Amino acid sequence: MKAKQIILLIALAVGIAALVSLYSEAGTKGNFAHSAKNPDREVRVKTTLIKEKGIDYNPEIDPEKFVFFAIDEKGEERKVICFTEKPYDFERSEEVVIVGKVKGDDEFVASKVQIKCPSKYEDEISDI
Repeated sequence: MKAKQIILLIALAVGIAALVSLYSEAGTKGNFAHSAKNPDREVRVKTTLIKEKGIDYNPEIDPEKFVFFAIDEKGEERKVICFTEKPYDFERSEEVVIVGKVKGDDEFVASKVQIKCPSKYEDEISDI
């Protein structure tokens, strides 16, 4: 084999390994009930923020932790504890995708959080 072919094979192997790693970190899609049935696996849950219950966040004490309540697509409500920095404009979010595990009877511990704010873009769409 020529040096170019060896380098190409190595690059291809690294690329495939990166994709497999990225896919495995995404977690299994599910809901809170699915997560409770699989307590040792991280699950990706699409939820809606329950704004009426508020958000507990105190950056002076712990900037890498905040707590809120969410409801999944099946209607199950859970207290969510996130061990990550609170996203900007989190309070205005409508949909929250969290990755983590169920702990105890009513808590979901999230290692990752992603927010979606469709209303944020409504003005831009109407201007088009």
